[in-house]
Amino acid sequence: MPLKVKEFMTKDPISHVVPSPINEIVSILIKNNITGIPLRNQDGKYVGMVSRKDIFKNPEETQLAMVMRKSEPVNENDSIEDAAKIIVSQGHRHITVVNDNNEIVGILTPQNFLSFVREKFGTIPVDRFSSKFVYPVWNKTPLPVFYHIIQITSLYAFPVIDRDGKLIGIVTDRDIFDNIDLRTELIKSETGMADDEDPWSWSGIRNVFSYFVQRNRISLPDIPLDDVTIKNPYYVVSDSPLSDAVEVMLKGNYNQLPVLSGEGKLRSMLYDIDILGVFLEDH
Repeated sequence: MPLKVKEFMTKDPISHVVPSPINEIVSILIKNNITGIPLRNQDGKYVGMVSRKDIFKNPEETQLAMVMRKSEPVNENDSIEDAAKIIVSQGHRHITVVNDNNEIVGILTPQNFLSFVREKFGTIPVDRFSSKFVYPVWNKTPLPVFYHIIQITSLYAFPVIDRDGKLIGIVTDRDIFDNIDLRTELIKSETGMADDEDPWSWSGIRNVFSYFVQRNRISLPDIPLDDVTIKNPYYVVSDSPLSDAVEVMLKGNYNQLPVLSGEGKLRSMLYDIDILGVFLEDH
């Protein structure tokens, strides 16, 4: 009997109602340290999804209805194979799970599938599913320039190399926000945070740094990328089994890993959503 979505999904996710202003969504993303949430109408029925990337692409928009994606949900009784195929085809990491009444009951991301992939497809070589498109950045790149690279490429994780092309680290959009001067007054005014609410955590604020940057509310310091890079990152070798990569991703809650050749040179990147490609193959 096929395994069902409800056995793997994250149950009872945070959701929000449409219509609403964008600042309410930003507040939820920050306070809960999440990157996307499903949306419902006034009757409690699923209508779409919004993620921080959707907000990044529309930094001047103020209404949620203008930013949300009307992405296809999956039913809680669908097979996980079918759900994985939909995630891959849509190209987005979040997918909403609904019941027969079109009510939100769960959410799936590639992370929900990793343990199953490790057990059933763990012997497949990493190289079969790693992304051959890799955009390395030089460790001396100024931080403002790196931000423009994020905008142009729509990527949010980059291997960092030295002048000899050697992998020395990895940087994501979350990693650079520690170096930005963001005043408490700005956070309150932009997100509607009240004085009696819990303090913001830096890990949560990093989720939406680009939202503030693109609205010209803050400026990035003119420092080299080297100052914010995570050094000596975990990586996998291209001929390693998927089980090795999944183990690292699960332990560190990583969405991506650099992939090196047997000679130790940067070869590609492995993203968790690409790993779901195992469900597209005949086995």
